[in-house]
Amino acid sequence: MNKRGGEMDDTTADAGLGAVGMLGNGALAGQVLEAVAMRKHGDPAWEPFHYEKISETEYEVSGGAPAVIGGVKKWPGPHSSVLVTVDEIAEEQQIRFPAQAAPEQAAVRQFLPDTTQGGAAANFLTVVLQLPQDEAGRKRICNALGLDADFFGAKVTATSLADEIAVNQLLELRCDPADVQEVRTHMARRNAGT
Repeated sequence: MNKRGGEMDDTTADAGLGAVGMLGNGALAGQVLEAVAMRKHGDPAWEPFHYEKISETEYEVSGGAPAVIGGVKKWPGPHSSVLVTVDEIAEEQQIRFPAQAAPEQAAVRQFLPDTTQGGAAANFLTVVLQLPQDEAGRKRICNALGLDADFFGAKVTATSLADEIAVNQLLELRCDPADVQEVRTHMARRNAGT
């Protein structure tokens, strides 16, 4: 449900963005949204930190003047927001990544869960976090995401201190496509039994 009361999908595959999210994680789609929002806001001290899809064609991007507090970037002051359209995101993506725009969008669609087939893929969400530099922050995150931790009814079933999505993407590029499909089919069957 968005702020204006209408129903909407949880993801926007074309933009590579979810319905709600935090910015500053380095994802290409986030970088594009940040750039458009900063340009539209016009204040060089303003930085975005959050977005929300408010219609089929618009995102509301919130931000403010950040400050580093205790070694962590925070937005303590007043916040403001700008509206960014899907068309503006697409234009910026073409400018920043002209040769990569189409493959990136296809890759985002490929990794979205396929719920239309009723497959087991919708039962899992894979997230890669870039850990903070400070050791205390790293430990807090690793402890919070320990095996069997519960998040709103979801259970952590695996963890790794590596960027497993990037590793899997590189393996997929180097493997025979038939082998990749065989592994995906095997995992879907295995997960259907859980």
